[in-house]
Amino acid sequence: MLLKHWYGHLLCAALTIKCTYGTSQSQRHIPKIAIVGGGIGGTATAYFLHEYLGDDVILDLYEPGEIGGRLATTVIGGREYEIGGSIIHPKNNYMVDFAKKFGLGQVTGCPAVLGIYNGADYVYKDSSWEFIGMLKLLWRYGYDLVRLNKLTENMLKEFASIYKLQDQGKAYKDVDSMLSNMDPDFKTMTKMSTKDFLRSKGFHDKMIDELVMAVTRANYGQTPNIQAFVGAVAVAGAEPNLWAVENGNKRVPEELLKHSRATLLKRKVTDVAYKEGGFVVSSVEVEDENNNSLYTEGAQVHTELNEFKRHHEYDVVILGTPLTHDKSMIKFQNFTKELKFPGQYERIICTMVEGEARAESLNFDKSDPVEEILTTNPSLIFNTFGKQFPVDVTDCSQDLPTVWKIFSPEPLTEEQLDYLFEVRREVHVTDWLAYPHYNSRQDLGNFQLFPGLYYINAIEFAGSAMEMSAIGARNVALLAFKHLTGNADAGAKAMEKDEL
Repeated sequence: MLLKHWYGHLLCAALTIKCTYGTSQSQRHIPKIAIVGGGIGGTATAYFLHEYLGDDVILDLYEPGEIGGRLATTVIGGREYEIGGSIIHPKNNYMVDFAKKFGLGQVTGCPAVLGIYNGADYVYKDSSWEFIGMLKLLWRYGYDLVRLNKLTENMLKEFASIYKLQDQGKAYKDVDSMLSNMDPDFKTMTKMSTKDFLRSKGFHDKMIDELVMAVTRANYGQTPNIQAFVGAVAVAGAEPNLWAVENGNKRVPEELLKHSRATLLKRKVTDVAYKEGGFVVSSVEVEDENNNSLYTEGAQVHTELNEFKRHHEYDVVILGTPLTHDKSMIKFQNFTKELKFPGQYERIICTMVEGEARAESLNFDKSDPVEEILTTNPSLIFNTFGKQFPVDVTDCSQDLPTVWKIFSPEPLTEEQLDYLFEVRREVHVTDWLAYPHYNSRQDLGNFQLFPGLYYINAIEFAGSAMEMSAIGARNVALLAFKHLTGNADAGAKAMEKDEL
């Protein structure tokens, strides 16, 4: 009997989570996990945790606003348009597989004439004939264009090693370790600027100051002074064959949450406190004047916090929301070390306009318009100016409203909008703190803040993208799984039954 009792305890410790002696369901401890944030990172973490733990876990996801976070849409001209993260690379395995698994359609957008603008002239203007456009690029940038494409392909190949590592159950407590295991050069790239990195590879300044500048301003609102790893992510985001999810990229986190079976708590977390053996999460309702839940990530929104706090205890807490001083008011209490979150986020204003662009202000002929403008001059009032298509468009020949999206570092004034547009029928403005402000001097953060306390968004300071968040999410889910089981090898085979 004693031997049987001892063996049962050993088996329980190896295969379940914090079990007690015996097999009764009432005696078995079901772990409780809090996930703070309902963007792609938080919802993907909930999904992966359910894959690892099945129904032997209680998952609470705190999100006072819309599911999706910085994956968001707005309605203008009677149709729905992306205002947040909008493009996905075909080699982004998790995003591709999520869409396939959940039966979500892919849209590739509609053709648009591209121009690279320095404020006075277009240093490059596309052609409606793809072959002619490529010849024009080669004429201006020469063999650098071929070399940049090859460099990006090689990086994506090394980057793809993360999928095999995570399938093997590998998890990392800090971002440096993850990058180094993907490719030792990746960590080095975070310590030098994109400009210096490309110069070290023999690229000419014309390529860097025009094409690469245009891409980094388009994707991150910043110049090639950003660290080189995220610069490479930006360049990959300018490749052909990019796609988006039909009906909006926010459909992915919505489906991830549904399939995770997590409980959605429409509350704002104010405090996370350490308590022996676990954590206490305190939260409040966030209300507007109409008593409706209100939350717009990055926007200047006036909110009223309900004074009544609720406190819930958890075995694990996972943070899927930025924690820098400009993005978070969460307080951490009773920890044996101070938790610091350096860095800040870049402000980007997304202005959607249904109307007619003023050709002379944008320096193009109405008979030969430019429909997607990237810029090389940081002193301009906008980073990008482009014609947009609804999230459900699969037929580009249909009659659609003329809608433009402008990314700018500051809100556009009425005078500036009048300068840019002949006619404005409808305007919608979203004020984002969209992605980190990057430089080559900042330290990359930690996924593990404290045993049982994890931070998905640390990965953003290496590179901010939907796929990066999904990778960070699986890494944190693995860390939590190993912590709960007490097994450093846990996670290697946990998803074989339903492999992504």
